[in-house]
Amino acid sequence: MTLGIVALDAADYDLARDWGCENMLLETHRELETFAYSGENPNTLEVWTSTATGVGPEEHDLASTGEQQQWHNPVLEYASKAAPYLLPKEVRIRIGTWLRGDSGGGDGTDGGGGDVGMTLRQTSHSHLFQPDGRVVRWWPGVTPAEHLSETWHWLNLASNDEITDGELWRRLYGNAGLETGWLLGMGTADVAVAGVHMHVLDAAGHAFATHPDRLRAVYERVDRLLGAVRERVDELLVLSDHGMQVEWIDGDSEPGFHSWRALASTTLSDEPPASVFDVRDWVDEHAADSDATRAERRPAVMDTTEEQLRDLGYLE
Repeated sequence: MTLGIVALDAADYDLARDWGCENMLLETHRELETFAYSGENPNTLEVWTSTATGVGPEEHDLASTGEQQQWHNPVLEYASKAAPYLLPKEVRIRIGTWLRGDSGGGDGTDGGGGDVGMTLRQTSHSHLFQPDGRVVRWWPGVTPAEHLSETWHWLNLASNDEITDGELWRRLYGNAGLETGWLLGMGTADVAVAGVHMHVLDAAGHAFATHPDRLRAVYERVDRLLGAVRERVDELLVLSDHGMQVEWIDGDSEPGFHSWRALASTTLSDEPPASVFDVRDWVDEHAADSDATRAERRPAVMDTTEEQLRDLGYLE
């Protein structure tokens, strides 16, 4: 059995219910208790790292009180260490945007930014994806999560009119397809747990907090993607780190800022976790021991000989 986990960034429990998103809100669902540490509202890097580790930022050491990203290029990374002492944040952002350029896969290429790309910092704390038979992709705090750095970069380009609105959303939906597609593949790979992070709803929430029709359209598209995943994994757990304040919900005083309406839902009959700090234990309890656990310890079976692989150019 494969338990698929979708870390659906910024999926708001109230909005998902209002818009009937049946694949975000599975057979059992609830509002998920989240937290804020370095600011007044929940923070993406802090919460997702805590979700994976089961501990707070004071233990996993990824509090968002400084730079959350790091450069691929070691020279740029070294320079970035000194930059906060020498340059205002606005200047650093402009320089970083210039260095990265239009690195975004708009022509169908990988949008990683090459030598001037950026990734998120990662915790050294143990987390729920480390046991044999568990895999993870793009999860903030435990992987480089290049897609998150890409999203922030693309939003900055769009805000400066360096890419069009249409190009921005082609890139964001392209990444959403990569994320769900990876989980579809893992659903056939005999792994016990497969977790992936999706960021498109967070970008949409910030962009459309005063445009209900546009935000609803993104929710409905993402819900359809989740429906495809739901058909291909044995069981599914959908989580968010926070929601998004919007102008049409009473009490939301800061549209475009993170709300506290995170969600948890699952296809399993048991209740989903109540808090982001409960997720790791919940997964440990519900994840089945798959054949992948034993397969991790077995040598690979390869009918093709080393000589044949060398002739084909796979080996030097």
